[in-house]
Amino acid sequence: MCLIASYFFLQSLLWTYNQQFKETIPLLRSDSKFEPRFVKGWRFFRDATSVLHAGYTKYPSKAWRFLRADTDLLVLPSKYVEELRSLPHSIASPTLAHAYNLSGSNTNMNIILKSNLHFRALQERLTPNLNKLAQPMQEELRYAMDLELPKREEWTPIKPYHTILRLVARVSARIFLGVPLCRDEKWLEISTEFTENTFITLVVLRLFPRYLHSLLGWFLPSAWRSTSYVRQAKRLLVPEIKRRQAATAKSETPDSNTDTLLSWMMEIARKEERNPKDLAHLEVVISLASIHTSQMNAVHILYDLAEYPQYLEPLREEIETVIAEDGTWDTWDKNSYYKLKKLDSFMRESQRRNPPTLLSYHRIMQSDFVLEDGTLLKKGTHITMAVNEIQNDKSVTPDPESFDPFRYYRLRQEDGHNHLHQFATTEPNILNFGHGKYACPGRFFAALEIKTILVRLIMDYDWKLPDGQGRPENLMAHEFIFPNQDGILHMKARKL
Repeated sequence: MCLIASYFFLQSLLWTYNQQFKETIPLLRSDSKFEPRFVKGWRFFRDATSVLHAGYTKYPSKAWRFLRADTDLLVLPSKYVEELRSLPHSIASPTLAHAYNLSGSNTNMNIILKSNLHFRALQERLTPNLNKLAQPMQEELRYAMDLELPKREEWTPIKPYHTILRLVARVSARIFLGVPLCRDEKWLEISTEFTENTFITLVVLRLFPRYLHSLLGWFLPSAWRSTSYVRQAKRLLVPEIKRRQAATAKSETPDSNTDTLLSWMMEIARKEERNPKDLAHLEVVISLASIHTSQMNAVHILYDLAEYPQYLEPLREEIETVIAEDGTWDTWDKNSYYKLKKLDSFMRESQRRNPPTLLSYHRIMQSDFVLEDGTLLKKGTHITMAVNEIQNDKSVTPDPESFDPFRYYRLRQEDGHNHLHQFATTEPNILNFGHGKYACPGRFFAALEIKTILVRLIMDYDWKLPDGQGRPENLMAHEFIFPNQDGILHMKARKL
C-alpha cells in the first residue's frame, strides 16, 4: 500500500510540475508550486470561494487555470461571453461539459449525451406553454400544502430544506408527469432521493483523480442508490410510456395528461429517441435539475425573508395589488406572476448572494479555437467562468456586500429596462443560468414555480428565525452552495 501511495504521490507531483510550465495561460499557484494535486483538490473542496476569488482578483480580464483533484479548468473572463455564446457543439460543447462536470458515467447523468431531447422539450414545449401550466401548478401546490405544512396559529419550528423539497417535488411532478403519477409516493421518493445521492456521489468523487472514479463508484453506497432509483423509475414509468405510445399510434388521446413534459418529449422525439427506458431515465435527470434549482432558491429566499422581515409587508402589498387586479391566485396565469416585480427582484438578489454554483458557462472544446485577441482554446480544454466573482464585481453590482432586495426592481423602473434585470433573464455579466442559445432552458419554469410557492408561503404564513439566532449558514462543497439542511425557521399561519 505504501508503494502504491508513493506512486500516486510522485505522479501527482510530476503532473503538477509539467502543467505549471508547459502552458502559456497562467496557473493559479498556491504558496508551493510543487503542492500535490490532491491537496489542491482538497483546498477547492473546502474553500472554493477563496480559490476563485484569488484567481479572479489576480487575473480579472484574462484567462487563467486552476487544478481540481479530478481535472483542471480554464477560467475565462466575461468579455468572451458574446464571442462564445453561439459556438456550435462541434466546437464548444456545453452538454459534454455538464456530463463531465457531473461525473456523468458514474452518476447516471450520461443519458444527456445520447440526444438533446430534454433540452428541446423544455425549450420548444414547456416554456411556450407556461401560461396554461400556471393553474395546474397552483392546484398541485394547494394539495401539497394541505399535506405537508402545519396550519397552527402559534409559532411552529420546521426545517424548510425538507419541507420545500416536498413542495417542489410535487409541483414539478405535476407538470412533468401529470396526475396520478405525480402523487405516487414512489416517484416522489425517486425524484428527491436520486438528487440527494447523486450530489453525494459527485462531491466524494471530485476528491479523487478522474481515472479512479469508476473504481470508487463501486464502493459508494450513494452511487448504488442513485442507480437503484433510475431502475425504479424505469419500472414505474415504462408501462405508462408504452401505454401512451400505443394510444398515440392508434390516434387516441390517452388521457388528460397531454400538457406534460413527458407527453411533449414523446411528441417531439425522433425515432431513435423513443426508447421508453431512455425517456424514463431522462425524466429522472430533468427532475434532478428542476428540484435542485427551485428548491435551493426557495429555501435561500425564505432564510433571507426571515433575516430581513421588514421586506415581508412590501411583498404582501404587491401581491394584494395583483389580487385586486386579477382575482385570487387560483385564477392567475403567467402574466399575473410577471407583475410581481418586487418579489422577482428579491429572488434575484437572494440568488446573487446565494448562487447554486460559483462556476458556470461550462464548455469542453471539441476542436482548437482562437479567440479574437489570440487566446488559444485547445481541443479537450474544459472552460468555465467564475460567475459569482463576475456578478459581484463592483463594476457590475454596486455595493455588492449589501443585501438590497429591491435593487433590480429599481433598475427596471429606468427607461427601456422594464423587461431586463429579471430573475430568469441572462446577461453577459449575470451567468447563473448561462447565456445565449445554450442558456438553461428550464429557467422560466423555475422562476414561475418558485413564485407560485413563495406567494402562498408569504401570504399564508408569518416567518421568523429562532430567538437569538441568525440566518443558517450555507453549506459548500467544491463550487456548489447549498442551503443549510438543518436550518430551522418558525412559521405561523396568518389570520386572513
